[in-house]
Amino acid sequence: MDRIKKHAAIPALVAALVIVIAFGVNAYGLKDKGMIELKDLQGNREAIADIKFGGELRDGVHRMAFDIDRGKVSANTELFRQPNNSYVYRYAFGGSKRTEDGMEYSVENYTSTYKFTSRKLKYWYTIPVGNAEVTLPVAYHDPEGRADSITLANSPEYGLAKIGDKVYFTAPLSSYFTGSSGIYELKFYDWGFGPGANPKVYDPRKVVDIPLEAKKPDGSSGMEILGLEAVNGRLALITVENNKLYIRSYDNETGELLGEASVQVFFLSGKPDSQLPAGAAAYSEGYEAYIDRDRPILTLSFRTVSSGEERRNTTVFSFDFTDGVNLADTTYAFLNDGEEDTYSGIKDMIYRNGKLYVIKSWREPENEHSRTRYEVARPKHMYVYVYEHSKLIYKGELMTEMNDDNIRTYNLYSGMGGFGYDQMDYRYFANIAIE
Repeated sequence: MDRIKKHAAIPALVAALVIVIAFGVNAYGLKDKGMIELKDLQGNREAIADIKFGGELRDGVHRMAFDIDRGKVSANTELFRQPNNSYVYRYAFGGSKRTEDGMEYSVENYTSTYKFTSRKLKYWYTIPVGNAEVTLPVAYHDPEGRADSITLANSPEYGLAKIGDKVYFTAPLSSYFTGSSGIYELKFYDWGFGPGANPKVYDPRKVVDIPLEAKKPDGSSGMEILGLEAVNGRLALITVENNKLYIRSYDNETGELLGEASVQVFFLSGKPDSQLPAGAAAYSEGYEAYIDRDRPILTLSFRTVSSGEERRNTTVFSFDFTDGVNLADTTYAFLNDGEEDTYSGIKDMIYRNGKLYVIKSWREPENEHSRTRYEVARPKHMYVYVYEHSKLIYKGELMTEMNDDNIRTYNLYSGMGGFGYDQMDYRYFANIAIE
C-alpha cells in the first residue's frame, strides 16, 4: 500500500510542475504585452516627430519600460524576482531638492541663517551624509512692523543648484531684505559630527555678490530673488526687479557675469490687482524649472492669472544659454484636463525647434459618478501637449491599464477610516522624461 501511495504521488508532482512551468511561460510571454498606446486627441502625430520620450509604469512586482520615438510606441515588461518597493522621489513645495546624481538637499532657515542636510539615496530610502551652513549679512524690515516672522520670495530649496560635485545656494529673499546677499558655494562636513576643530574650512565661499540696497520709499530693495538653477555648467539667477523678470548667467568658479535676459512686463501675483495694468497677467513666485539635457536651454513655467479675457493659466519662458542668455520663446498655454495630482503627479517640459513639448498627468475630479471617494485612487490620465507660437497643435493621451487597479476601492465608504493604499499594489508612472 505504501508503494502504491508513493507511485501515486509522482503524477501529482509532475502535474504540479507542469502548472508551475506553464505559469512561468505565460508570465514570460506577457513581458512584451503590457498595454500602452498613444491616442491622438487633437492634431497630427507628426508634431512629436522631433522628440523621444519614455518612462516606466510599475508597481511592486513588475515594471513596464516604454519609449515613444517619432510617434511609435515600444514597451518591455520586467517581472521582479522579489517584491521591489523602490523609492520614488516626488518634489513638494518646501521639501527636499533632488539632483540628478541621486542626492537630496533640505534647507532650514532662521531669519538670516540657513542650515543644509545632504542625503544619499540607498535602495528605497535616503541616508543623511553631510551638513552645511551659511549666515547672510542682511536685515529684514517687515512692511507691517511684525517682529516674529519673515517673508521670503520663495521656499528656501529654490535657491539650491548643483554643478558637478559642488552645491551652490542663494537665499530666495523678498524685497523687504536689505544688506548683502550672494551666491555661495557650500562646504559640507560629515553629518552628525560638526565642523570639527577648524570650522573655517567649512565656511561657504561667496561666488557672486548680490547687493540689496534700500531703493524704495518703504525701505525695501525692490528685488525679489526667486531662485537659482544650473544650466550646462553655469549658474542662472532668477530675480524680479521693478516688475521685470531677469535671468543672469554666472561662471560658477569666478562669478563672472556671462549674460543677461529679461521679460519686460512681469507682475508677481502678490501685487494688488488695482496696481495691475489693464489686461496684464500676474505670475506666481513658485515656478517650475526644466533643463534640457542635450542643449543649454532653461524652461521656466509660471502659473498665470490674467485680468483680461485671454484663456490661459500657464506661461512658459524658454531661455537659450548658448551665447550669453537670450529669451528664445514665450508660450501662453491653457493646461486644465483635471485636478492636480499632488501625490503621484508627473510633469516634464522641453523646448525644441520652435515648439514647446509638455507631458503632464492629471487626476479625475470627484463627481456624482465617481466610484471611489479617495483622491489617491481616482483615475489618472497622462497627456502629451505640443505648442507652437502659443497654439496647441497636438494633444495625445497615454492609454494604459493602470486605472484598473482601482477596482478594489470601488464603492468603499469614505468615512470608514481609509484603506491600505500601497504602491506595491497600485501601478504608477515613474521616471518620465523627454529627450
